[in-house]
Amino acid sequence: MSSPVEQIKQRLTVEDVVGSCIKLQKAGANYRACCPFHSEKTPSFYVSPTREIWHCFGCNRGGDIFEFIKQIEGVEFPEALRLLADRAGVTLTRQNLEFRNERIRLLDLTKEATFFYQKKLAENKDALSYLWKRGLKNETLKDFNIGFAPPEADGWRFLFNYLKGRGYSAVEMEKVGLAVKKENDYYDRFRGRIMFPLKDASGRVVGFSGRIFNVKEVEPPLGGSISAKYINTPQTILYDKSRILYGFDRAKTEIRKKDKCVLVEGQMDVLMSHQAGVQNTVAVSGTALTLQHLDVIRRLTNNLSMAFDNDEAGLQAAKRSIALGLENGFEVRVVSLFAGKDPADAILENSENWIEAVEKDEHIIDFYLKFLKDRHKEDERRFKLEVEKSVLPYIFSIQSEIERSHWIKKIAKQLDVKEAAILEGLKRIKIPASRSGGNSDKKNILKRSQLLKEKLAGIVFWKSLDKIRDKSLVPDIVKKFISEIARNIKKEEKEKLAFEAELYYSGSQDIEKEITHLAKELKKEIVKEGLESLSEEVQKLEAGGETEKLGQKMAEFQNLSKQLYDC
Repeated sequence: MSSPVEQIKQRLTVEDVVGSCIKLQKAGANYRACCPFHSEKTPSFYVSPTREIWHCFGCNRGGDIFEFIKQIEGVEFPEALRLLADRAGVTLTRQNLEFRNERIRLLDLTKEATFFYQKKLAENKDALSYLWKRGLKNETLKDFNIGFAPPEADGWRFLFNYLKGRGYSAVEMEKVGLAVKKENDYYDRFRGRIMFPLKDASGRVVGFSGRIFNVKEVEPPLGGSISAKYINTPQTILYDKSRILYGFDRAKTEIRKKDKCVLVEGQMDVLMSHQAGVQNTVAVSGTALTLQHLDVIRRLTNNLSMAFDNDEAGLQAAKRSIALGLENGFEVRVVSLFAGKDPADAILENSENWIEAVEKDEHIIDFYLKFLKDRHKEDERRFKLEVEKSVLPYIFSIQSEIERSHWIKKIAKQLDVKEAAILEGLKRIKIPASRSGGNSDKKNILKRSQLLKEKLAGIVFWKSLDKIRDKSLVPDIVKKFISEIARNIKKEEKEKLAFEAELYYSGSQDIEKEITHLAKELKKEIVKEGLESLSEEVQKLEAGGETEKLGQKMAEFQNLSKQLYDC
């Protein structure tokens, strides 16, 4: 019987697994994309269906579907195995205890807590009625696993006792943020709240957000308050608020299909938007928009539509998120709503208006110009000053020089000033900290001879030596190099070299001609390296006055120089 790994690979293709996380483009027999693991504008990330591997030629990461899940999810092999097994419908036997680790057990714990909260919501008619009045349907409540944490005075350990009965310890409950410890005792963190499970990109519950519901101001027996409108799981081994986007697990497919991510402010906005059919909607939870959030979104799209209140408070709240998006290469647009209305209320009133607003979103700069023009229509001077103060920083944030030039022209025309005035205004803007530094990652620079050896070896691995008619074309040094590779490197490295050769030379009509050219270049590089080495030796001998040895090295240098000329 085949192993679980083999069964999974038989059922899941590398393009499907990778394509569920990032947007792939067809490139001949392969696929390509901008790498999700480092910042780049030109795609260097490739997926090979025939080889069942992926590789980025920019950051040199690569591997099979298990390595991709490990990298993209930040997990170890056991959890990657379980994730892909669930997706492939492959059962992992309980005897394989090495496939379980602490993180998996804690994910099981949060899954049990989600079941508990859902059961309690079904038993609480008042909480259900509230959610129905807000416009949510039972199907949506089920799809998003919405629950309820009981508020009763004797229920400070409702969840705690339930999970204890399921075999989980108090320490484990505290680790995932469900239990709070005080004076050597524990009680439930969430009480009297509508519960919104927070999930990672794979749909696993990693935390919770709880909205207070119909609860009097009651002090828990161990101290602390329950008055805050929202309480979120703190930072834990599972939950990183700077990376988790509410609804992303259900939105990612639509984000990729529509090439746009709609960003709203709250969980109810996400739920109502999905229910209305705009299923490429997500929200941050417990924090402002971060670079990590943008990295998650960037895997699928560079188009970001933000929905926020169209008043001064709403604009101020969204200001940092807008700049962050522009600075990081996103096309940032605005979904316009009536002032004072959030998406959830707008959808409850008329879902068609929301759908139309998303379809007619406008670029943030167009939106801002209209907003400020309307606000200062009686004071042209004030309008110009506000544009300089509020809009020019966004122009500065835009990465594309062509797009920046477009907006400079448009603003100059709108303000009836020369473009030079706008350019002077841009010069006075300080460089944001997020753009002042470059990429600190330094790549190891290989000698050109090493790169040529790898290219030749890649062709041999791709075509196999027995399929190359004239084997004498492959230099002995490369054959030796290939022999060393066969002994010392992993299969994945050989696949990577073959994959790279396929991408470079698949369109070539004469592979043996390419081999001849590479072999000639390799010989030339080896001679050059020899000359460089001899040159350094000659300089040392000259400085030391060693004339006899100097004469020998000069003769070697002349001989190598002749070889270089013959190349």
